[in-house]
Amino acid sequence: MNDEELIEYYNKCIEYCRMIKNPVLKEVANRVYNDYKENLFNKPATNSHHYYKGGLLYHMYSVTRNAIAICGLYSDLQIDMDLIIFGSLVHDIGKIKDYNDFTRDEVYVLKSGNSGTLLGHSNEGTHIIENYLDEYELNEQFKNQILHMIGSHMKEYSEWGVLVLPKMLEVIIINFADNIDSYIELAYIPIKEVKNGEVYKINNSPRNYYKSLNPYYK
Repeated sequence: MNDEELIEYYNKCIEYCRMIKNPVLKEVANRVYNDYKENLFNKPATNSHHYYKGGLLYHMYSVTRNAIAICGLYSDLQIDMDLIIFGSLVHDIGKIKDYNDFTRDEVYVLKSGNSGTLLGHSNEGTHIIENYLDEYELNEQFKNQILHMIGSHMKEYSEWGVLVLPKMLEVIIINFADNIDSYIELAYIPIKEVKNGEVYKINNSPRNYYKSLNPYYK
């Protein structure tokens, strides 16, 4: 991703920040994107998806876009869009401390010995955001709900570091938005390299995938 594209998606994330109605969440989201702008521009999301410079920024943008779209499909639900947008924008912010910047000559690894190695990026992310939230007068339970968007966005216990299973509909939506982007992004390159009907692999998946043979599929 080149610098112009990075600036474009960064600005789109700032536009999402402006959509937040709660003044504290809006201000914190803007502060996070300002304070960690350089990190977001230089880090990939992981070594398994969005593995390129700025991949973390693009992933956070995509998850926010996806989550908003999902909510639009279920417009009658009483969803807190502030939590959806804020949680999506910062769900992976813990990775800015856990991983090295992207270079093509360096293996993308967890920084040895930090919390990401033992506790996961969800843990790191909740601490980053909590440090901001502690500067404001907030209802304690609401603050915990905000942190829940980060600590539970992986949906299940795993080495990636979910802290507690989802207990709010908003974080479940963020999880689905996250999974959609994480899985679908991996298909961009391999599906372009095969002909209709051929088999291809998505990353290290144990199964084969098949490209459509539909004669109307271009």
